[in-house]
Amino acid sequence: MTAADLMAVYRRLLESFGPQGWWPLSSLSGRGSFDDRGYHRGDFSYPRTAEQRFEIAMGAVLTQNTTWKNVERVIQKLIDRELMTPGAILGCSLAELGKYIMASGYYNQKARKLIMLAEFFAKDGNVSGPNWKPQRQHLLNLWGIGAETADSILLYAYKIPSFVIDAYTRRLAAKLGLVSGRESYDQLQSLFTGSLSREYELYAEFHALIVRQAKSYCRRKPLCTDCPLRSGCNYFTTGQV
Repeated sequence: MTAADLMAVYRRLLESFGPQGWWPLSSLSGRGSFDDRGYHRGDFSYPRTAEQRFEIAMGAVLTQNTTWKNVERVIQKLIDRELMTPGAILGCSLAELGKYIMASGYYNQKARKLIMLAEFFAKDGNVSGPNWKPQRQHLLNLWGIGAETADSILLYAYKIPSFVIDAYTRRLAAKLGLVSGRESYDQLQSLFTGSLSREYELYAEFHALIVRQAKSYCRRKPLCTDCPLRSGCNYFTTGQV
């Protein structure tokens, strides 16, 4: 399989799993096109407000080194305590915020990250500006914000086509034989951006589908028998990456 085959991979995953509705917005769960967990499948019009964008940015930080189920619990706590805006976060002490987000793990570090993120988005009213969008390097300059988190914020909160590379993407690309597994983040990202049209909807859906595929089949111990990508998969045909 070559990089040029990535669109075929995307189409097979979309046919198998359908639209994923990322990034979920817990604050809108059960409303309109949202399911009871905040996913909005096939509706790319969200986020629409500064508050929704900031919710996604917070989620991108909270999901570092933990599961989304843990993040959902934390976000619901923050919603219940009306701590979903930069101003509200900045009005909360580090210790108090850490207590609320404990279920996400590394809560002292993440509380500090959230406060720094809130300071960044609140600076000069940036977060409320209808046309304002953060620069990738500005996000990377924030303590605790790496490439994956920055790209998640750019893609899902601001609809900027910046393909997200996570452990699932790296694992799948290696299993398909597209990479050796030793490539840098930027090298692997270039594989996708150089092979796909620069479209926000495509990047968002493809990344979400890769996560779904990796969780369902391309696990650390792969379940290849019913995998929709087994034909042409290097791992399936050779038994090795």
